[in-house]
This record gives sequence, C-alpha cells and structure tokens, in this order.
Amino acid sequence: MDFVFVIALTFCVCVASSAFNLEKKNGWWRNMLFVCALAAGQGLLYWLGSLLGGAFMYKFASYAKIIVVIICFMITFRMMMDTLKIKSGKNLFLIDKPKHLIILAIALGVNALIAGLIAGDGFMPLFGSVTPLYIIGISLIWGLIGIGTKMSQAKLLINSLLNVVAALAILATGFVKIF
Repeated sequence: MDFVFVIALTFCVCVASSAFNLEKKNGWWRNMLFVCALAAGQGLLYWLGSLLGGAFMYKFASYAKIIVVIICFMITFRMMMDTLKIKSGKNLFLIDKPKHLIILAIALGVNALIAGLIAGDGFMPLFGSVTPLYIIGISLIWGLIGIGTKMSQAKLLINSLLNVVAALAILATGFVKIF
C-alpha cells in the first residue's frame, strides 16, 4: 500500500509536465531537465517535511492513526481541487525562466511536504529514509509519461480522472493505516 501512496502522491508531476512539449522551442533535453527539477523538488520537499515532522510530531504519537487520516484527507482535498483545474486546462504551466520552474517545483511539492510530516515511525514511515529516492524515481517516470504523450482534450480528461483516482488512493491508504 505504501508503493501505491507514493505513486499517487507523485502523479502531479505528470500533469504539470503535460504542457512542456507544447512549445516547439523546447527540445526533449530541456523538457527532461524540467522534469528532473520537478522530481527533485518532490523528493526534497518530502525530506524537508520529514525533518519538520520529526521535530514536533512525536508529541502527537498517541493520536497517530487519526493524524495519518487527517493528513491523507488534506492531501486528497488538495488533489480534488486541482482536478477541476486540470479538466479546464488551467493547470498547464509553460516555463519561461528558471524562477518559474523553481516556483512550480515548490507548488507541486506541497503535498509531498505534507506527507513528509507523517514520515515518522509511529505514523506512516513508507520506505524509511529511502522514501525521497522512491519519490524522485516515480516522479521521473510520471514526468516522462507527461512529456511523452501529445497534448489533447482527451489527455486532459484522462489526467483529471487519474488525479481523482490518485486522490482516492491516498485517502484509502490513510484508512488502511488505521486498521
């Protein structure tokens, strides 16, 4: 179930990288560099979230199961709100400057940061200290899928549907952790 959680958590990289191949000036290598930056942002923000969570989450150890569900619900809610933007095409990002890429990487990594808060042993440790590496690897795969498929209205609908499925998978993982 942890692997499903990581796959669902990193799906946003696929959605964000969908628009990278819209501009003809962007070559494959430049798009791949963008995807690597987004994947690194996911892993880095998860790691920062785990450091932050390690600093104070031990105080909530007696409520660990409830906290895991609340955090999973928060991530699910954010993903559901993004689904509406995906379907309408408002979630397409064109990168002009490195500053835009950094902002996009941070914005996409917020869910990973939130998930990192519950990375402690009493909560949802996933794969332990190698979890950021898994997140980076799966984000790279999602990014390759995003830049490898042509943009169309059908792709936006499929991305929207998959985002809902990913959100529900995260919520289901939180409920599984209760039992």
